[in-house]
Amino acid sequence: MDIFDKTSAEKKSIGFSYQDYVALKHALELKPGESIGIEVFDDVHLESISGKKTLIQVKHSINNSSNVTNKDIDLWKTLYNWSEAIKLVDDKDVKLVFYTNKKLTLENGIVQLLSATIKNKKDIKAEIKSILKEHKNHEDEIYKFISTIHNLPAKMANRLFESISFSHSEIEIINQIKLILKTFSVPDNKINDAFHNISGAFFEHKYKVVKNSKKITITYEEFRNNLGIDRIIQITRNCINSFDQYYQFESAYPENIDSKISYKQLQDIKINPNAVMKYINEMAKTEAFIQKLLSDGELTKKEEDLIYNKLFDEWESQHTIKYITESYSEINPVHISSAVSICLELISKCEITVENNKLPRSMTTGAFLILSDEPRIGWLQHWESIYK
Repeated sequence: MDIFDKTSAEKKSIGFSYQDYVALKHALELKPGESIGIEVFDDVHLESISGKKTLIQVKHSINNSSNVTNKDIDLWKTLYNWSEAIKLVDDKDVKLVFYTNKKLTLENGIVQLLSATIKNKKDIKAEIKSILKEHKNHEDEIYKFISTIHNLPAKMANRLFESISFSHSEIEIINQIKLILKTFSVPDNKINDAFHNISGAFFEHKYKVVKNSKKITITYEEFRNNLGIDRIIQITRNCINSFDQYYQFESAYPENIDSKISYKQLQDIKINPNAVMKYINEMAKTEAFIQKLLSDGELTKKEEDLIYNKLFDEWESQHTIKYITESYSEINPVHISSAVSICLELISKCEITVENNKLPRSMTTGAFLILSDEPRIGWLQHWESIYK
């Protein structure tokens, strides 16, 4: 187990935490071509377009009055982890950031020396030697960390010390994120909504990745498009993209039509074969179009769910009303007539809007067919006993 696996193994929680919010803050600051990792090389790491890395160790205290002291075990453990990490990271100019909500001690010593803009490596080494000499308990963990740093070869020690910086802010991390959202021109009255939607998408993605035992690395493009962050920002700024591009979207043609439940449902209610093929093709086109919007970040998962939930609600209302005084256990001409009436009423008259954008008629038809293919809906009264 190398130092990166060890760092990852020590992190047990995949829930909300200070570290997650720090990662989200840096993800919002990514530029095209850059990426962010969580618990890969460190708590958080950034990778530039050229491949240069910034390793970020995140430390949080619920005690607002606590400081990073000269004998802070979190500091020495971090220095120890970094001394091991830089052996495995090729970048000569790797950056090491100690990110904390704790204040830095004002006492003279290792913290002030390491946080200085210009590092006096001779003084740093002398201070480490002094701390090691004064530390009486040679059996505790902090002695191991201090002695390891003290015994580093000169070249590696210099590289370590030159790479270190501290990041501390009096502004609470969530407020830091909200300030960043302001730079995206999100209106003040929508900042909270944007924050909750973006953090929700980010943490859901992290949960799924960790659940599948995978390392978390997210590129700028994945963050802004696949996670739907750009779309969320567009919505909160009222810059909503229209569904009109559906009309220019290339048609899709499904395979294995005979095996599709949506196809069987239309056949069973005697819909004209030409109309059946038209509706099935609209289903395939709609499914491909929605996936394209999702992958491009022009539609969020929440919006997709809203579309299908609205369609289901319309179907449920029509289905319930149509069969409220009827009872069928088999398919017969009268039953078919009722089923056709429901199907045609929905696909010809139902109007669905999302954020004031109306779905094209054929997209609505395709979406109904997608639901019938799952199947979440049916045209016959006893459809569940046949198709589920």
